[in-house]
Amino acid sequence: MVFYVHISYWNANKDASQTNLKENLEQGITQTKPSTTQKAVNPYRNLLVAGINILLDKGLISLDYSPTDNEDGHLFTDLFGYPSVVLWQDIGYEELRISVWWKYDHSQHPQANLSGNSRERFTTTSPLAKRQHYKKIVGVTTTAWFERKTGKFIQGKGKERIYDIYTRNVDKEELFNLPTQIAKGYKTEGEFFF
Repeated sequence: MVFYVHISYWNANKDASQTNLKENLEQGITQTKPSTTQKAVNPYRNLLVAGINILLDKGLISLDYSPTDNEDGHLFTDLFGYPSVVLWQDIGYEELRISVWWKYDHSQHPQANLSGNSRERFTTTSPLAKRQHYKKIVGVTTTAWFERKTGKFIQGKGKERIYDIYTRNVDKEELFNLPTQIAKGYKTEGEFFF
């Protein structure tokens, strides 16, 4: 009996849909599907694209490997209206490790003014402090490998091959609603090499 009611309900909706379509056609309105649909970009990958774009714009990295380039560094910058750090490091095979620390507040970092190896030197994929301190100093961290030898792309697809992810709870919704970034001369996804 439930099955019969379900079929009747489906037939009623189908009839109503056909009636609405007929009415729309009579009024000169046509319903079409968009010819292309934009694939949703993983928000962490989107943040990496924003970081890579800034590094390219400032000439700090290149899409083409050169053994004379200085392929390690970090940049304090603004990403989506917030202070951030974009880090890059040569990891061999013409690849770069790219990290983004979004909504970074260096003044709150417990190791900002220490000396020696305890001081934050921006050489790791995430802040040197213990994770328990992250909620005070950073909103999001994300890292991936940027391929330049066999193609120009961020390795992996979706969230795959993105690592050292940290997201402060209050920043998650904003991260997921950031405007989609367009990669400048490279692809946002690609094969992973290990």
